[in-house]
Amino acid sequence: MTTEVCPYCRGSITDQEPLTVCDGCGTRHHADCYAENGGCTIFGCRCAPAEEPKLLVSVPELISVATAAPVVSESQTSLPPPPPPPGRDSAPPTVDELQQITNRVVPSMFGSFAGYDTAPEPEPVDFGPPKSRTTYIVLGALLGAFGAHNFYAGYTKKAGGQLAITLLTLGFGSPMSWIWAIIDICTIGKDSRGVQFES
Repeated sequence: MTTEVCPYCRGSITDQEPLTVCDGCGTRHHADCYAENGGCTIFGCRCAPAEEPKLLVSVPELISVATAAPVVSESQTSLPPPPPPPGRDSAPPTVDELQQITNRVVPSMFGSFAGYDTAPEPEPVDFGPPKSRTTYIVLGALLGAFGAHNFYAGYTKKAGGQLAITLLTLGFGSPMSWIWAIIDICTIGKDSRGVQFES
């Protein structure tokens, strides 16, 4: 058994309640629901209430609101400015001082302001002789599952990972480490210091 429901409140409609039947679509509503909605609640019915008018704001109205003087209360204007922090002179920093501070705190991707580069020139670092590519390949092919080639090239974290995979899986993970080693010897051309391998 199905009961008829009011489309506005979704409550069941009984014959004991005052009802209103829509003249446009014939849908039964509670009388108070029909009155509260201002008409039929069925979408598209000719007895449904009209849409609410849209709010229109013109450009001159927006400009007049934006340029209106802000309202300032007397309590805001009567406060004196806060005193400067102790140990500092009261003179504001000059533009040169601000540029120097900016260069120290926020390095620019385009360099610093002209004439204010205070960073010393880096000294050239002697890396020693380059590592042999042949040794790297042989170690990777034969002992790659243990990360020997990466220890040789200075990639100790990667080598430790390969060694850990092989040892912690009791050798069952060594094929994965060995495939990783083959990929390494095919793609890596520099050691951890950035020096190209010697052919």
